[in-house]
Order: sequence, then C-alpha cells, then structure tokens
Amino acid sequence: MATPASEDARLFYRCAYQRFEEAKVLLNAAYTTGAVYLAGYGVECILKALVLAAVSSKDRPETLKSFRGGKAHEYEWLRGIYLMNSGARFPKNITHDFTFVNDWSTDLRYTPRTVRANDAEKFLNSASNIILWADGRL
Repeated sequence: MATPASEDARLFYRCAYQRFEEAKVLLNAAYTTGAVYLAGYGVECILKALVLAAVSSKDRPETLKSFRGGKAHEYEWLRGIYLMNSGARFPKNITHDFTFVNDWSTDLRYTPRTVRANDAEKFLNSASNIILWADGRL
C-alpha cells in the first residue's frame, strides 16, 4: 500500500480503507445493506484520494470545496475530475467493476430493504478491486 503525499489525499485514503474494513465486518454479520453502503463510501473516498493526488497543490483547496453536496458522491463525476487532471484511464477490469458499483448512492441510508447476500458479496469484491487498483496509482 502506498501512502499519498498530499495530506488531504491521505485523509480520504485512510477513510476508504476504514469504511471498507467496516463493510466487511457488516457483511460477515449478514448486515448486507450496511455493508454495501459503507463499501460504497470506501470507493467514493478512494476516488477522492485519487483526485486530490492528481490535482496541483494550488488547486487542492478548491477541489476540496467541490467535494460538498450531492454531486460529490457521484462516482462518474469524481472519475471525470480525475481524468481531467491527467489521471490514468481505468483498465478494462476496473472499468467493469466500476460499472457494477456505479449505481451506488447515499440513498441506501434510507433503504429499509436488505441487499441479497450474493449481490453484497459481488459489490464488496468490485469495491475491493477498485480500492486496490487506486492504491497502486497513489
């Protein structure tokens, strides 16, 4: 595991791993919806770490401000910012995982339904792949 040079990127990096570890605990306890919710936050945080590592230090404060509001939870928006700042394109396997998790939303916090265990396991597997790939880019 690499540690991002930017202090701001490190914060999101550490949060990504913490939320993902918490998601695994919830999945093992059969709390599948909570597991998907937290794993999704892990993906969001690692994407934000990638963005912050890609932008120049002078642009970081403005980028951090842009992380407020609903748009900042959208994976495609974060990916676009990353790519606009010379971030590496996602390899085919990560694009596949990204497509699988891309319908994640903070609306899960208001969902009383239970995510099927198989779907939750697949989601966490894809989230793990994305987090590990991103880690290698930092």
